[in-house]
Amino acid sequence: MTLVDIHGSCLSRNIFNFNKNTNITVNQYFSRNNIVSSMMPPADISTSREELLFFDSEYSHRCLRYAIEKKAVPLLKASIAEFLVVDFFDFCQPVAAYKNTTFSTYDYSFFNTAAYKNEPEKFKEVNFFELPNWLWYGYVDLYWQLMIEKFGDRIVLVRLNCCNKYISKDGIVKPTPSNLLKYGTPKYNKQLHELEEYIIDKYNPYVIDVSKYFIADENYNPDVSPVHFEENYGLSSWQLMQTIILNKPKQKYYDTLTPRVVADLLNRPIDDQNYKIIWSESEHFFVACDLLDDISSQSEHLGIIKNRKWLASLYSKADNIFSKPYLEITEKLSLINQFIDDLKHPETENDFTREYVQKLKEKQYYLNQPVEQLLENFLNALDTGDLKWVQMLNCIGILLPANEDVIYYQLEYNKAIGEKNMVTKLKQRLGLMES
Repeated sequence: MTLVDIHGSCLSRNIFNFNKNTNITVNQYFSRNNIVSSMMPPADISTSREELLFFDSEYSHRCLRYAIEKKAVPLLKASIAEFLVVDFFDFCQPVAAYKNTTFSTYDYSFFNTAAYKNEPEKFKEVNFFELPNWLWYGYVDLYWQLMIEKFGDRIVLVRLNCCNKYISKDGIVKPTPSNLLKYGTPKYNKQLHELEEYIIDKYNPYVIDVSKYFIADENYNPDVSPVHFEENYGLSSWQLMQTIILNKPKQKYYDTLTPRVVADLLNRPIDDQNYKIIWSESEHFFVACDLLDDISSQSEHLGIIKNRKWLASLYSKADNIFSKPYLEITEKLSLINQFIDDLKHPETENDFTREYVQKLKEKQYYLNQPVEQLLENFLNALDTGDLKWVQMLNCIGILLPANEDVIYYQLEYNKAIGEKNMVTKLKQRLGLMES
């Protein structure tokens, strides 16, 4: 049994609700405990559970007491857990500033207590994201250094991208209700991402970065807060979390989806007009299948939206190939050939589908060359400046995904086009980043 501590929010906690039949178990969960505040002195303040009103529960009051008394870090340092999972959602809410310290208010419930109401002038609301970084980044460093002393390289950062839209029960994309935006808002996405990048660049933790592909869905969770996402967020994150915890791989950055999940995202049960809104609000999600992703990513977005049901069928079928990570080259190539040969145009064939199929046929031509010949042709094209080398490199990567020479060329290419996350992943696979 592998024990995991969580210092964050439901963004991380809900990942572990996806499969109860597992040898991975949550040991401790510290919610509404801002990391910066957790490194500050405790406050001498009394509260009672009943004062929290609609947050009246032992769990809610315990979270508030841990925040006031600064218990999270000592309990983490004494923990028997093997892994620590962290997210920064709590930075989206203000903390209470009191004398020489600050603390999280458990979704503002502290402001219902007698301690606050009797002396409100002694408390201020502060959001760290509205202060200069140099005032508080040092606390983040102290926290992270303590956690590395305790957990080593077994720390997972779950990245967050808040969205202020949700899919309603009637299939309409609507603005998030204003009363929910006080718990988390895209207003702070820039600062949130800067903090995450700072930690990633300096400490190189494991990273799960898939929330950017999803928005809240009222049919899945009636609470459409910006930190609640479609069901496939949890499914995708859980698959990646298992990979990290059970295998402790060399690669540390994970932002990929399965082809089946991409198919589900394309098949969202909304009309094209509402789909355009989602497309403009979330990051594009073609990160599942080397055979299709580059063609999809380079396609014009209106064509994607118009033909998304047909494109979803391709990703759904591709899942049968690319969900099997240990296929031999000959078996993988046989499945790819069958996949492309069996392609059918939709009843409403158009320029988008014809061009898409033509690009797949071009890939098929390269994939069926002997690997040695394909490598030679790639190097010749690279030397002569023939841009076909990009397509060839993609095909070589499909056939030889673990070949270090191929990964090196992929690294140099992604450096050139500015794909920072891909550069990070490829460097990790080559062992070029320090733990």
